[in-house]
Amino acid sequence: MNFSNRNRRYRNRLLVSTAMAGATLLGFGQSADAACAPAAPPNYVCSGANTTGQIVPTTIGLPLDLGDFIALALAPANPSVTTDPGFSVTTSDPFALGILGSGAVSYTDANASPLSSTTGIGLGVVSLVPQIAPPYYGPNPGGSVTIDTGGAITGALIGVAAINTGDGATTVNATGDIQSTDASGYGVVVYSQGSAATVTAGNVSGAAVGIYAINQGLTADLSVTATGDVTASSSGYGIYAINGGQQLDVVNTVLNGTPTFSGPIAHVGKDLTVIAEGTVSGGTGIVAQNLGTGATSVTAKAAVTGSNTGINAYSGSTATDLTVRAEGTVSGGVFGINASNDGTGTTSVTATKAVTGTDGDGIYAVNGTTAKGLTILAEGTVSGYFGIEAKNNGTGATSVTAKAAVTGISDTGIYAFNAASAMGGLTVDAMAVSGATYGIYAENRGSGVTSVTAKGDVAGTGYTGIVAVNGTITLNPEGTIASVAANANATDLTVDAMAASGSEEGIYGYNAGTGATKVTAKGAVSGL
Repeated sequence: MNFSNRNRRYRNRLLVSTAMAGATLLGFGQSADAACAPAAPPNYVCSGANTTGQIVPTTIGLPLDLGDFIALALAPANPSVTTDPGFSVTTSDPFALGILGSGAVSYTDANASPLSSTTGIGLGVVSLVPQIAPPYYGPNPGGSVTIDTGGAITGALIGVAAINTGDGATTVNATGDIQSTDASGYGVVVYSQGSAATVTAGNVSGAAVGIYAINQGLTADLSVTATGDVTASSSGYGIYAINGGQQLDVVNTVLNGTPTFSGPIAHVGKDLTVIAEGTVSGGTGIVAQNLGTGATSVTAKAAVTGSNTGINAYSGSTATDLTVRAEGTVSGGVFGINASNDGTGTTSVTATKAVTGTDGDGIYAVNGTTAKGLTILAEGTVSGYFGIEAKNNGTGATSVTAKAAVTGISDTGIYAFNAASAMGGLTVDAMAVSGATYGIYAENRGSGVTSVTAKGDVAGTGYTGIVAVNGTITLNPEGTIASVAANANATDLTVDAMAASGSEEGIYGYNAGTGATKVTAKGAVSGL
């Protein structure tokens, strides 16, 4: 797909006209009084305690059903909205405050003004690129959205919505409590087709999604920072941030108060950064999906909980490095942390507190064939179906370090794998490890040294305590080792253990490579 300005603007126009034909807008079809009044053009000032929803521009009182021509003809250029002390809106109208314009659209609230709609959207700010005369689109269409407020904002469907179809920046700084009250509502929705998109929010709750940030700027960065707690339902998402994806149907989103998407998947955007300073919870706590060309970074400084997955981070085929750092506990009904890198960079997962998975792994990290090195550092306990599972199908080294106990509830405690393409060796450094099948399983099909160090007791109750192999393992149907094929690229194999036990072998070390083999056990080793 060609993502030139010309084609992108035309695509926007089609979405707008299709959605608006024969429709009555959720918010922009309502009447508005003069509580948000024009000042020096293009400025507006909102004042007073209001029970009627406010719309800027105040001339919009029509049922806009004549298509995008009328909607965009009515949209003022560069509207700037500010507030006086005491401004508030508490209403049953579909918008508490809605601002529609072309060019630079802004809402600056220095008074922490509360906004509440019991039927629709608390605050909506939309910049639509002018398309009211030929050529309908241009090489530099402009357009930006800026929101700066510390007010408490509530919407039944969406708390805060910021939509920018222009080429400028999208900046949302909403530090008051934000919530949607509907069973399928969204706390904060940000959609940007422009340059850098930056979202900063405080406490946010939304049953479907707490914070939903979509960046479709061609080479734009997306940054999401939550300074407070973010909450979604057990089937929703706490924070969902994506570079690329399908295009937002802008007007239908405004019409229905529910983000809707259409069209092919776009691989756009650059760096993606998520920072959660408070707790995050939902069906999935945090999702970071980068289909762009840059790095992906997720930092969680407090507890993250998901009835499905705690943290899910993905770098697509055009992205680079993937970094996950969890400084609080992480738990998921399936995965605790799931990090997958199909890009061209390295993958790093660091967890400083306990990580728990139930039906899936505590920590699962996988590199695709174009990725490079894979590193996992777990400083707290880890447990899950597999405790830690590291699969490197890329070209770099693999390192797994666990500084506390690791438990594989239903399978292996620590599973570490290097594909034949991996270079630089395979290293596992652990404390106490236990697994229902294997305690530690390290298979190096790639090049370099394989080193397994266990400073605590290791137990594999089903099969083997420690498996360390340079070569390609073939398993029997029941999961035991059938054979090992040679690996001419691997070199030394080293195992340094304390006590190791298994129902079959305590330690299984096999070097089908070209280097030396050394196995040291400082405690009891037991098996059949």
